[in-house]
Amino acid sequence: MRESPALVTREQLEYELWGELSPDSDTLRSHLYKLRKAIDKPFDLPLLETQQGLGFRIVAPVQS
Repeated sequence: MRESPALVTREQLEYELWGELSPDSDTLRSHLYKLRKAIDKPFDLPLLETQQGLGFRIVAPVQS
């Protein structure tokens, strides 16, 4: 959230969450799935944006 709307890489997120001891499994993906269920599924416009191969960002939905 501090970086929004800037892009945050997977490595940056893992370091912020686990420091030098990043998990061996795909724990971050599991957490992102749960986050999407909480902040995206109930609403028409998603907030969590994935840019394939680059990272993630929180964006305000564009109202039309």
